[in-house]
Amino acid sequence: MNPRAVQSERVEREQNGSPNQIEEDDYKDLSSPDTCSVEIQTDVDEQKPSSNNSAPLPSMELEMAKLSEQIVEMHRAVCSYVDPVTKRENFDMKMETETTKIAFMNAFYNPEMIGPRTPLDITGRRVATVKDVMDEWKRNFVLFSDWLRALPEYNQMSIEDQIVLAKNRYGTFHWWMCANWTVQAGCEGVCYSNGAYFPKQPEAQCIPDVKGSSGRMYDSLSIPIKELNLDETEIVLMLAVIIFSDELADLTPAGKEHVRMVGNRFVRMLHHHVNSKEYGEAMENGDDTQNSSESQAAVRIAKMMILLSATTNLVYLTSDNIQLMEVLHVVPSEYLCHEVQFIQNSYETP
Repeated sequence: MNPRAVQSERVEREQNGSPNQIEEDDYKDLSSPDTCSVEIQTDVDEQKPSSNNSAPLPSMELEMAKLSEQIVEMHRAVCSYVDPVTKRENFDMKMETETTKIAFMNAFYNPEMIGPRTPLDITGRRVATVKDVMDEWKRNFVLFSDWLRALPEYNQMSIEDQIVLAKNRYGTFHWWMCANWTVQAGCEGVCYSNGAYFPKQPEAQCIPDVKGSSGRMYDSLSIPIKELNLDETEIVLMLAVIIFSDELADLTPAGKEHVRMVGNRFVRMLHHHVNSKEYGEAMENGDDTQNSSESQAAVRIAKMMILLSATTNLVYLTSDNIQLMEVLHVVPSEYLCHEVQFIQNSYETP
């Protein structure tokens, strides 16, 4: 795939319309991971305009709910994609015989160079080995690439801004996914996507977690997530909010504006979803109940925003100028094989 060619085609399309408007079809035609795709089934009734009776425009509430449903469907599809067994076996054989440095841009747009799409096994049934840690890093990076490239709002950015955002968001993506997997599996540590978990108890760790990042994630993210009992829509929308949470200094002016605008949109979608839920007794009993429900929704959203800060703090805790090292839990140099070293080099070269 040539990302600049794709970008050129998108620029031509944007000249005929608003580049920031998300069309419903943007979430369609995504059936192949090579084109970052998931397929969303949407039924649209075509109505011919009438001079006497025009169809009412959809309300903002319905539009917000519809967009939320679409991004959840995208998330499910990306997480469920699995490469054929033969492709996975061929990749393992290739990695045993080759040691190649890969630029970050090539790895991100061609994640199959890093690892195969194995089934996500969110069980945390065994303590992670060094190999489990390395396999998790590769699988999570592939998931990260697939997820971002399946998001229409991300594809609206220039290639340069896409790379800047990707380099600076893998850490927060990884921690948010692992924290929610930990809640799902019920393990005490960092749950991985391969059936293993990295324990927070030092004596059980295959690699010394000298900064205590696994325990910090468990206490500052997994426990609050469990207490809030986040639903699937809240988890996915929070992930989108985290990706577009602030303006990075290295983005272009257009990229900064896009991140700000899209981030605000996802926050509004999250507010709408939370406000649409009922809390406590039925809301139709009176204004007092209505006001109480709105207050509870506001408190819930505030607690979710604290999780955003906790996720960012974890990245700052565990990264030393290399945004992707936090997934390795400060791996000693003797364990740094070429799959890890290439990402270090990518931050030093374009």
